Amino acid sequence: MTWARELFGFVERLDRDYRLDNAQISDKQFDQLENRLREIDPQNSYFQKKMKLLSLDNYCFSEWWAEKARNETMIVQPKFDGCALGLRYQSGTLVAAFTRSGKDVTEAARTICNLPLELPEDGQAVSEDPVKIRGELYGPNLSRTKTKALAAGHLRKKNPTGAGLSYVAYEILGSTKDEIEDIKRLESWFFEIPPTNRTADHRQVKRWHKEWLAGEFFANLPTDGIVVKIASGATKQKLGATSKCPNWAIAMKDYSKSLYF
Repeated sequence: MTWARELFGFVERLDRDYRLDNAQISDKQFDQLENRLREIDPQNSYFQKKMKLLSLDNYCFSEWWAEKARNETMIVQPKFDGCALGLRYQSGTLVAAFTRSGKDVTEAARTICNLPLELPEDGQAVSEDPVKIRGELYGPNLSRTKTKALAAGHLRKKNPTGAGLSYVAYEILGSTKDEIEDIKRLESWFFEIPPTNRTADHRQVKRWHKEWLAGEFFANLPTDGIVVKIASGATKQKLGATSKCPNWAIAMKDYSKSLYF
């Protein structure tokens, strides 16, 4: 177990450095170390407490679609420009909230008026396994700059009030279900959910992106792009993720990052 403790300390330090944008090794090397720790000590507290909030890649949409999403139904949602927030519920009760950097902001999260402190008593919500949810803290009816500043400021305050902020939930972490099923489940748990569009036509995704660029798509929300996800839970499992990004989703922002061809 001495080796397990040493490896745990090493992996934890590397993970902390990565979250601070100071990665010490490649994604592949980190994944190998993390998998080794899982092999020798699967119950390690690192995996019990860990809630990694991955980023979204934003390379060429056409390439992503051709490689990963061809013949798949896709989900298109707004990319909220606020602060990412991961929630953990145990037996239906909110027990922890974390930012992308790993900072514990549980008390600040409890002050957000539309963030449920208790989940309805259905089978998944009250099971012994923790339920982990990913979403965004943002300010409705505010500009992108103001909503991000308000959310970040709230999470830094010693005595936060939650004034002017909302939480929108868009992912059940670790779920193997289809995207639409997960969104419906989140809604049944009384979370605010994002506007969700569905299509199997990559040309429609490009049209929606052009409408977003023109300020016509998700115009009433503070966004810095749109998010495209593969709808099928089985395909998502097959594609998996790197230590930084899921392979089954992509962000489309401006033309410089999201070229179509």
